[in-house]
Amino acid sequence: MRKYDGLDATEAFYALHSDDAIRRLKKMRSVESKTEPAPQVPKEDQEFAKFREQLRRDGWFTRNPLREAYIFLLVVSMVVVGTMLAWSHPLLAIVLIGVGMQQAGWLGHDLNHARNTSYVKYVSFIIDGWINAFDPQWWSDKHNTHHVATNHPSMDPDINNQPYLFNWPPPKSIDSHLRRYQHYYFLPLYTLLYVSWRIQSFTWALKHGHYQRLIFAMLPSYIWLALLPLTVSIGSLLLSGFLVAVVVTLSHESEDMMFERENSYVKMQFRGTRDVVCPDPITEFLFGGMQYQLEHHMFPSLPRYYSSYVAPLLQQYAREHGLHYKSDGIVTMYKAHYNTLKANALVAAREQ
Repeated sequence: MRKYDGLDATEAFYALHSDDAIRRLKKMRSVESKTEPAPQVPKEDQEFAKFREQLRRDGWFTRNPLREAYIFLLVVSMVVVGTMLAWSHPLLAIVLIGVGMQQAGWLGHDLNHARNTSYVKYVSFIIDGWINAFDPQWWSDKHNTHHVATNHPSMDPDINNQPYLFNWPPPKSIDSHLRRYQHYYFLPLYTLLYVSWRIQSFTWALKHGHYQRLIFAMLPSYIWLALLPLTVSIGSLLLSGFLVAVVVTLSHESEDMMFERENSYVKMQFRGTRDVVCPDPITEFLFGGMQYQLEHHMFPSLPRYYSSYVAPLLQQYAREHGLHYKSDGIVTMYKAHYNTLKANALVAAREQ
């Protein structure tokens, strides 16, 4: 509500909330502001609401427990086999556990958006907790802010990597002399993403008193890593962080930065998001459905295994309504990302 003060929040609310939350909203009594008129729902958002409802009626938002069980077992198998091979084949173990952690992140991300699914909290206990040591409430707070304020520099935590990386000219007060080299060191820095997220999650859970989660879900992950050979535990953390960082940075950080807030939820997502075209099944697997980034932002609760089917429908919708649907190959988007970092490495800092 704070993020949308003075703006229409209709589509942001319906995109992220459960059926139960929507029912509660409809029972609330509306209150007119005495100081200013209520924001109007943008025309683009009104049209999009009809489109989303049609997709819901067509069954695209209904989750398939068997498909999710298969993904869950695949992730657990990679981690278990990697653990068994940690002493005899450490490099293979790093790859298996690292990719397993990455895929656990994609599955946990998908299920944390599944507001109407009862088994999410049980799967999350293992996927988010035992494997990645993430607190799902920390993730939800951070990630949903990214969804409702996409590419807004002062609000979106996913694009604000200062003072380590700068996606726009910084004020002098937070500038760093290392900024001029950021287009050289950004890839090695990406290996630390999962380390950073673990620290953020741990401190968030401690601050908010999630002691049960800390002890029974997150602590086992640290015990498991401590029992592995040091090269395997560190290597898998760095590999998983790198694989996730490459995916999550490509789709947004070279797109429009919205220093002035975009009132339309639909326009904001089309301006700030670009799909990634994966050239083969291996990259399709590693990107974990996040290559369909615009589909995910328009329909956060859509199961990721349906994104490829919904993409042509969204493309057709964009053509009919004059919206620019953006997508490019991995190499093209990597070059754009590099050039964005390079441009912002050399630009002069702002006064404030």
